[in-house]
Amino acid sequence: MAENSIDHPGTTRRDRRILRQRQDIMDAAASLFAANGYAATTTKDIAAAVDIGESTLYGYFPGKQEILMAIFGEQSKQVDAILASISSLDDYQSYVSFVDLLMETLLSKVDYTRALIGEAWINDRVLNEYVMTRARILTQYLEAFIASRIENGDFRPVEPRLTARIIIATFIGALLPVLRGVQPPPDPLQRKALAEAVVKMISDGIAVHPGRQDLT
Repeated sequence: MAENSIDHPGTTRRDRRILRQRQDIMDAAASLFAANGYAATTTKDIAAAVDIGESTLYGYFPGKQEILMAIFGEQSKQVDAILASISSLDDYQSYVSFVDLLMETLLSKVDYTRALIGEAWINDRVLNEYVMTRARILTQYLEAFIASRIENGDFRPVEPRLTARIIIATFIGALLPVLRGVQPPPDPLQRKALAEAVVKMISDGIAVHPGRQDLT
């Protein structure tokens, strides 16, 4: 059966074959980086995992560093696309959908996320360029959102920056067992329930509830 060029408009059969091979190499490398660490993984290991020669691999990537950067670039592009929609969130269900989509993105290719976290732990460049940049965008939005809801009387007078950091920590904590490999990735229903639990815990904790005696 002929390939459907509609899936990749403006590309030739050869272009699509190259893209698939690059993706296969990235997937295999991410799995090896996540399992064994970047430093302990060689291009020979990656080529063997894809069942190609090492010289063939170099036709797609100049070296191991370029494969790692391609993995991080793809992960960052997907996360950035989600963060771009964050300013449009305006109700409980939209928050749940946002958290659910972010979880899906980070867990659908869990090896990519594990590789990123593992390398960020020891590599300041990766930490600053690929992790902290996204964390700052999310933190700044959450701070502004929390401050506006406090001003409107919807949230208790909490400290916006600290609360934003707690929210992010709660989100990461919910994913940690999967990222550590202790639990398998949740199915869509489990992921939706987890997203709802995260949003509910946060909103119940800082929302104003009539009749409640707050300590602030």
